[in-house]
Amino acid sequence: MPRERFHHDLRALEAAVIQMGALVEREIAHAMQALTRCDAVVAHEVVTSDGEVNALQHSIRSQCISLIALQAPVACDLRELTTALLVINELERMGDHAVDIAQQALRMQNNEPHPLMVALSAVAKLVREQVRAAMQAFLNVNTQQAREIAAKDDEIDHRYRTIFTELINSMTSDPHIIPSATSLLFIAHDLERIGDRVTNICEEIIYRVTGESVERQ
Repeated sequence: MPRERFHHDLRALEAAVIQMGALVEREIAHAMQALTRCDAVVAHEVVTSDGEVNALQHSIRSQCISLIALQAPVACDLRELTTALLVINELERMGDHAVDIAQQALRMQNNEPHPLMVALSAVAKLVREQVRAAMQAFLNVNTQQAREIAAKDDEIDHRYRTIFTELINSMTSDPHIIPSATSLLFIAHDLERIGDRVTNICEEIIYRVTGESVERQ
């Protein structure tokens, strides 16, 4: 019976991690909505809702520590718990990046839309898809899926470098747009970092199953 209860608690913990991933994905979507629609209300909601992500992280961490301390999990279960701890840390940082995007959106309230906003929105869409896919790979404990998701980070990096170069060029040719273009540079970097953190999650999934250690981003 104790082991049945333990595995029930593990499944509940897993569900909480998936819930946290969904919250973070929502934060990213809303932060970009605030940016593209110049919506200060939504931007403030993103900043406020980050507390919900942080609270869920603390709850999951406490559950993990309790299970480790009270149940003395065997190797495979211990790997699952340590993977969950590392995954929620990455998700919490993704939430911080979403908040940063929302704050930049607030700074750009009175600026004209930049032509590269469309390209940034496309990167954000790709990043959200990556977050969702990583959570599915975590749920399925699917190493093949995790490797495929991590490989897609190259596309995010490529798009980031293209946007970065174009923004620098636009600031050089028109100094008046430097404030808004600088904000977009920060946003592009936040999206690129979220992509890196997705890769970190995928590497943790691989390690959980294979014990193969992959360099983190």
